[in-house]
Amino acid sequence: MRVAVTGATGLVGGRVVEAARAAGHDVVAVTRPGSGDPGAPLLVGGLPVPRRTADLTDQGALVAALEGCDGLVHCAAVYAFGAARAQEVSRVNGDGTRSVLAAAARAGVRRAVVTSSSVTRGSSGAARSRTEHDVLGDEPAPAYYASKVAQEEVALEASSAHGIPVVLALPTVVLGGPFARLAPSNAIVLRYLLDPTRSTFPGGCNVVDARDVGAGHVALLERGTPGERYLLGGEDVTWRTLHTLVSDLAGLPGPFAELDAPNAWAVAAASEWWASLTGASPLSTRDEATTVGRFYWYSSAKATDLGYAARPARAAVASSLAWLAVSPDLPRWAREGLRLHPEVRAARELVPAPLVEADAVSPRPRRSPPAWPRRRR
Repeated sequence: MRVAVTGATGLVGGRVVEAARAAGHDVVAVTRPGSGDPGAPLLVGGLPVPRRTADLTDQGALVAALEGCDGLVHCAAVYAFGAARAQEVSRVNGDGTRSVLAAAARAGVRRAVVTSSSVTRGSSGAARSRTEHDVLGDEPAPAYYASKVAQEEVALEASSAHGIPVVLALPTVVLGGPFARLAPSNAIVLRYLLDPTRSTFPGGCNVVDARDVGAGHVALLERGTPGERYLLGGEDVTWRTLHTLVSDLAGLPGPFAELDAPNAWAVAAASEWWASLTGASPLSTRDEATTVGRFYWYSSAKATDLGYAARPARAAVASSLAWLAVSPDLPRWAREGLRLHPEVRAARELVPAPLVEADAVSPRPRRSPPAWPRRRR
């Protein structure tokens, strides 16, 4: 099957490309204009993937990008919190999905998977796992959550209107790499690394390794039932358990104090204020803080019936730390304080680098990559 993957430069999209290729499919990466040379292949996992460029609002370009493809995995979306990006989140996640599926039908694509989110199934006040039958109720719901609910409705409406079978993939908190942009999922780990108080929160979430989510999308493309939702999660953990895993794998003390929702909101407000002064993206937002104390726990039993499997939370956290440890998102002062566990080092995959002709090498000396922090014995 020839499979087109939108959002192929993102965390989930890149892993879908790798998983689809590993399953024997021909893959075409569909990227937005300006994300690289449209005439050059996209390097994913060190290997070239044919690239086609199209904006989500350009029907003609989308149809051309999807021509000759049998399947589509639509991962392109805006994953962000905060009022400043609320309109963008709603427009791209909803209207973009409508446009892509219309173009897919015109291009003759026979089957599609649309990446939504587990948050559309809501959360609980008590520690229990939710399923695809649950819905987002009258609970704190950032604009991003509402956009993903709308996206699912749009996808199912487009499926009916255009006659293209659509399966909905609902990943939980996706950790790992590689990533060109820090998404709010890996930012959860980074935020804890940068917190001198090593604070944690009541409630919990479900964390999953990006590699497993990529493979899960391919399983849904091949065997998922059209019109159905499938949660793609890993392990349910409390925030204290998650932060304890980060501390252990990073060689840091903690966690210590537990912040309730009002205090978490105050810290997030300060983070947004500082980001507005520096021009950086806030590590936490008041939107996210409204969810503190709730349990975003989910069961992936339905996807498991299709062969889906996920690593434990510890492996997902180790994968996230392996990429963050050499990421420019982690300041040098924080990197030097880490004492990484061997599991973190083992989680970082080695990928081949493209060969460079001798006459193309720049005479300027290259900067050395960040050194791996040593773990105390």
